[in-house]
Amino acid sequence: MQHLDPTSLAHLPSRIQYLREFINFTPDDAAALHAAKSVVAPLVPTIVEAVYTKLFSFDITSEAFLPRQTDYDGKVPSGLSDLSLEHPQIKFRKEFLAGYLVKLVTMDYESDASWEYLDKVGVMHTGEVGFAHR
Repeated sequence: MQHLDPTSLAHLPSRIQYLREFINFTPDDAAALHAAKSVVAPLVPTIVEAVYTKLFSFDITSEAFLPRQTDYDGKVPSGLSDLSLEHPQIKFRKEFLAGYLVKLVTMDYESDASWEYLDKVGVMHTGEVGFAHR
């Protein structure tokens, strides 16, 4: 069993190294993701619709989409009755998810900037105190 000092995870490069080792992520895995681009890219719109359809199938998950999305400047839904898969704010969010999925099959997994992006996405979805997104 390997020992890991939990405080080391506060340092992004250490966290990346740990994650790579934990999931056994190798350059071959990055190459496989890149090779999947031609298969995944045409499916992105279908995947995004399926994800949002599932999220909208419960009120508790739908409610998460009521607050204003960062960088969205249009009208926000007033309540669940105003929320739909076609609402402009939801369309805005769908574009972000589509871009994220494309990034996963195109990003340079050896680049610090790529891991910084993935870290930022992770932090913004955990609701970490002090993060501007939340």
